[in-house]
Amino acid sequence: MARVKTENAQPKAAAAEGSQVENQNENNEKTARAKVTTTEGNTIDRIRVFQKDDATMVQVDYGKLNPDGKTPEEKRAGMRTQMSRQLTPEQAKTYQDLYAKDPVQAKEFAVKTAYPMHVDDAAFHQKNANINGRDVNYITIEKITEDTLLLNALRKDGVDVDHMNREQRANLIASMTPDAKDMAVKGSEGLVGKWQLAFGEKGNKESRFYGIMNAEDLASLRHRAEVTLDEKDQVKSVGKPMTMADIAGRMEQRVQAQRQTNGEKLDAAQKVDWSKFKLPSAANVTSLRYSAAKDNPDRVWLSGKVNGIECVSLLSVNETTAVKNRLATLEQVAAANRDFHKKALDIVGPGQKQEVNAKEDAGPGQKQEVNAKEDAAVKAIVDRASDSTARNFSPEQMKTLNDFAAGAETPDERAKVFDGLWEKAESQLKAAGVNDAWQKDAHNELKDLAEGIVRSEAQGLKR
Repeated sequence: MARVKTENAQPKAAAAEGSQVENQNENNEKTARAKVTTTEGNTIDRIRVFQKDDATMVQVDYGKLNPDGKTPEEKRAGMRTQMSRQLTPEQAKTYQDLYAKDPVQAKEFAVKTAYPMHVDDAAFHQKNANINGRDVNYITIEKITEDTLLLNALRKDGVDVDHMNREQRANLIASMTPDAKDMAVKGSEGLVGKWQLAFGEKGNKESRFYGIMNAEDLASLRHRAEVTLDEKDQVKSVGKPMTMADIAGRMEQRVQAQRQTNGEKLDAAQKVDWSKFKLPSAANVTSLRYSAAKDNPDRVWLSGKVNGIECVSLLSVNETTAVKNRLATLEQVAAANRDFHKKALDIVGPGQKQEVNAKEDAGPGQKQEVNAKEDAAVKAIVDRASDSTARNFSPEQMKTLNDFAAGAETPDERAKVFDGLWEKAESQLKAAGVNDAWQKDAHNELKDLAEGIVRSEAQGLKR
């Protein structure tokens, strides 16, 4: 009988022991509901550490709790769930070791490791900083409105708007004439709705820098870290921590490089006499407009109608720069653009082609200049293919060819230019009885040149 009692008692003891373990685990989880107060008085809670795709991840809620809220939703209205962050294997091991001793301490470690710029949000927002080698004491981020554009224009005119209060700025804008406002925002309307970051030293207007934030800047600001974006500008991964000053410094370097590039483009476009380009007189061009090329921010699509027939062509970088900076009219760039010009010629018919070829619409000397350049380019090809000792185009010949194709921006456009030259050179080469292999070698090198490939001495055909 005692034996029976003993057997019956053992499962009860085991069950009781199991209950104690479960209760202890539950207590650990309750005490592990850690909460971190940030350096700006915000709260980080609902800390989760979980495994995903062979990696240990951390996710938290961050923001401002409202203790006066009447419902849980009202109390947590200022809290936002953050994108999960990955711990390194070493960090995950440290977390596990800490968790075995103190779950709260472990979760605090996970938060501080994964979200350092949220924990120390005062450091993230620090305005007294050194950006690209100079000290600044303000960093501002604002969404661009029409008033922002007007104030930027006034700054360029030397008006010290940064030391004005909101009411003074409003009065200044109100005092501007409608024409002055139109002039100030003209060409910048597309910036409304974007975000502008500015920084500098108070009292020193020369130190002020401002630029437009791109998708990477905004994502870094949101996640307070370096980010990797996918093709849709969505965040793929989060890297090392960044402060606002870090983001501002990176943005300044990018914007300055872009401004330098834009300045070089502007110089190139200003050197062109856009008035010399003409379309045939029989081409009635209407409804001209341009739109952005999504895959290439440096170029735009030009669309319009020639004698009622729709035409669409991609403008070159130079033509796009001229249009955007009002250096040329849409009619002038339509005439300058090889593709649009060809379409117009095809539409108006052979008679008008002859008219254009005869340069009846062109200014004095234009026909001779174009023909001279074309003749020189054809001669360069003929000389190269006919020379029994030549293995590649000489530097002078390549310069002649590249100068003639200077208006072609892409390999496809250059290939079309060089194909036209080859047709003219080929007839001369055949008439002169030049070796077919030599001709083929020169033609192949010409194709490479269209792609930007320059042949070395050793790559040519051995003759």
